[in-house]
Amino acid sequence: MFARTNFPPALLLTCAIAAAQACVGALRCERAFGIFLFFIWTWLAVLPVNAASVGAVAAWGYNLYGATNVPITAQSEVVAIAAGSYFSVALKSDGAVVAWGENNPYGQTNVPLAAQSGVMAIAAGGAHVVALKNDGVVVAWGANYQGQTNVPIAAQNGVRAIAAGDAHTVALKDDGAVVAWGENVWGQTTVPVAAQTAVMAVAAGQYHTVALRSNGTTVAWGRNGEGQTTVPIAAQNGVIAITAGSEHTVALKNDGSVVAWGWNGFGQTTVPVAAQGGVVAIAAGGSFTMALKNDGTLVAWGNNGSGQTSAPLVAQSGVTAIAAGYAHTLALVGTPTIITTATANEVTLRWPDTATGFRVESAVSLSPLVAWSSEPGGLQTNAGLISIVVPISGARKFYRLAKP
Repeated sequence: MFARTNFPPALLLTCAIAAAQACVGALRCERAFGIFLFFIWTWLAVLPVNAASVGAVAAWGYNLYGATNVPITAQSEVVAIAAGSYFSVALKSDGAVVAWGENNPYGQTNVPLAAQSGVMAIAAGGAHVVALKNDGVVVAWGANYQGQTNVPIAAQNGVRAIAAGDAHTVALKDDGAVVAWGENVWGQTTVPVAAQTAVMAVAAGQYHTVALRSNGTTVAWGRNGEGQTTVPIAAQNGVIAITAGSEHTVALKNDGSVVAWGWNGFGQTTVPVAAQGGVVAIAAGGSFTMALKNDGTLVAWGNNGSGQTSAPLVAQSGVTAIAAGYAHTLALVGTPTIITTATANEVTLRWPDTATGFRVESAVSLSPLVAWSSEPGGLQTNAGLISIVVPISGARKFYRLAKP
């Protein structure tokens, strides 16, 4: 997310949400982004590849504050990305956070000690950053003029997903309840009853919040001046991922198609044919939208005033995660993707030929001395998709791709 009220006059006053690509579905969830720890309602978790070169960040678009000047530390070993208004954030495979771009006057790129290790997910807002630790604790820093970095007691443990809006923050608890804090002028932190249980993913726009329920339905609240919280029929079932931009909202369906609604001043909700199938991840920027296809290519539409929808050559293939800022875009290139399909009794893990040479490993704990073990049949040796099936149980279990 991102955008504040002090944008340069030449820029449209909008915001975008970077870290709301979480795709968690009770029936089906296609995962193609770099969140470090991924929970399914049944306590399954999937970690991205843990190898010598996990992934590099590519960035393009508005760069007045250096948001697209990727530092050396974000050119390898990156597993997740998030984009704020005019700054960028990356999560490294060792659990450390790296941030760059605009930093004054709020210090949003000054990563605190608590976020330099053990982080499993990140989100970027207008001028603040949120990190989720592997013990379920939330850490936040940067702008706090609306209390958006004052983590409430309810979000100090048992959190499994996060999102950041312009000046508000959202956390998803292990029990499926949503907690929100910060600016509430438009009711964006007043969680409705429908989002207090059975929620699987959250997203935050400039002044609105979105939740994905376990039954594949979408719930949205907050500012609705452009219809961004008026969920269309197409997004009331079969949704597996959500994201929110300044004044528009986007949903990914279980058939790989994209649905978008809200403000359409730049065509950001007019989904092109290329994004009507085969999509595995989505991101919404200030007034543009991004989709990641299952072949690692990108589709972008909407405002291109800063080149934010014109992907450079390095991001035209092999992309595995995307994030959208106010007017800039991030892509993670090189990370193999795990796709999960969940039923009532089992979860199937699949991964493409980009993961050739990797294998699936599991662990029952992420304590300092993690004991990873190989899953039978989990070694990728040929091109194409292979898969393994794991039973659902009451115990928490973690999965990752790793080099033997």
